[in-house]
Amino acid sequence: MTDYVEEQHKELEALESIYPDSFTVLSENPLSFTITVTSEAGEKDETVQTNVKCTYSEKYPDEAPLYEIFSQENLEDNDVSDILKLLALQAGENLGMVDESLFQEMDDLELEDDEDDLDYNPADPEMI
Repeated sequence: MTDYVEEQHKELEALESIYPDSFTVLSENPLSFTITVTSEAGEKDETVQTNVKCTYSEKYPDEAPLYEIFSQENLEDNDVSDILKLLALQAGENLGMVDESLFQEMDDLELEDDEDDLDYNPADPEMI
């Protein structure tokens, strides 16, 4: 039998060590936290930043967590949509595994305008 609470808390510890300055626990039941992700990928060297809120379901990691972007700086609506699509894709691929690498994907995101690339599809793993 899976001890979901124990697995969730182990992942929280790992995430906190990876993101010591941008990780905040919001609640214990349900387990909810935020991670602030910052990139220098914006136009004119502007800072691009988003706060991602993650809420674990009772049976996480066997069920996908809920994601929400609750603040953003210098992001277009399509960028926010792309980030949420990427998180949903990664969460689906990692069901059943505790995997802090999902948030590593956020660090690696290039939040640039890809509208000129007709083949661009943010939900296609080969495009990321």
